[in-house]
Amino acid sequence: MNIDTLSQIRLSVIPIGIVIGLGYLNFALNYSLGYQEIYVHHSHGVAITLWCLSGLCQVVLFVYWVLILYIGPGKSPQLPLFDIYQEGNKDLLPLPDLFFCDEFGFPYYDSKSQSLRIERSFYSKYVGYNVLKFDHFCLWIGSSIGLTNYLFFLKFCIAFLSFFAIMLVYVSRYTRSSINRGEINHNFILLYIMSGFWILCIGALFTSHVLYVCRDMTTLDDITIKQKVRYQRWKSRQRNDDGKTGGALNCLAPKSPRKENGKRYVNVKKDDLRLVVEYDVTECPFNMGWKSNWINLVLNGNMARERSEQYYTTARFIKAIIVLVIPFAESPFELRRRKGYLDLENSLTGIERKIAEFNFYSNDISPAFRKMIDEKIARKECYIPSYFVANTESR
Repeated sequence: MNIDTLSQIRLSVIPIGIVIGLGYLNFALNYSLGYQEIYVHHSHGVAITLWCLSGLCQVVLFVYWVLILYIGPGKSPQLPLFDIYQEGNKDLLPLPDLFFCDEFGFPYYDSKSQSLRIERSFYSKYVGYNVLKFDHFCLWIGSSIGLTNYLFFLKFCIAFLSFFAIMLVYVSRYTRSSINRGEINHNFILLYIMSGFWILCIGALFTSHVLYVCRDMTTLDDITIKQKVRYQRWKSRQRNDDGKTGGALNCLAPKSPRKENGKRYVNVKKDDLRLVVEYDVTECPFNMGWKSNWINLVLNGNMARERSEQYYTTARFIKAIIVLVIPFAESPFELRRRKGYLDLENSLTGIERKIAEFNFYSNDISPAFRKMIDEKIARKECYIPSYFVANTESR
């Protein structure tokens, strides 16, 4: 048995445990509470309603779980490098007016997949490829979450949260009558513990992702911001300690966190020049506004798209929220997104297809971010890429 097989087995333990736990909760909820208490001592109709509601939630939950695993997080296409010297090389991608880069002005390249990295993509060891708009790896589900299954993940959370909310409401309503008869079922205690625990956990998780969508962030972005804060706090503490002790007690200092200064860069075309502009990781380049972000997530394939103000209407936002909360209402939009990719895949070949794939999966930056970049250039808070300087000197 190889290492990869062992890793897959370990990653499957928690999801299998979740399924087994749900099996026992179904016994406690639908038999101990639903049949023995409600059906026998109270109302047949209420018991049947409980069974229908809990069954529906779990059907929705498992369908979205399967979709998350089957659709996957979204594999980034393998792309050639940019033609950064603009020599007209037909085997390379044309240089866009703006792209995200390192501090020297070079585009990001992933050595594992031998491909140019599209912004917001990240190599996931769990799937073995660059994931588009990577968010996180979910141990509970056993899958990476990214561009194509993020909406399914949110709807999975809604179904899971609804299931435990229904459980808590019903067990709270009928516990007292069971106690009054002196026939308290000890399974009810477990229902209280599990529903309370999971409502807190899933509620906190879902709330954090609602906030991420409102700013068009990912979990990875949030982790990076926290790493920056932690590193700055550690550096400040180191400076204070050095000033007080002369560094004599450095051996007792806490281990240094990951070095993260929060600096990021874009390579921008300005007239006949290319300029590198620095920005901070907290400055959310793709945040179009909370209403537009929800519309883009639900109705536009989870892509940041800059459209006219007439497109991002309140009516369309309400439509997006309705699609979010109603099970499987997103199907027409997902099919349309998938059809767009298949049309692209079947109609083009060679470098034309690579260019189309890059444009299809690239996100638009927000007008506010573009304005900030232009203002920095106007203040000369920018510099020429190192490759451009080196190329000029060599000539």
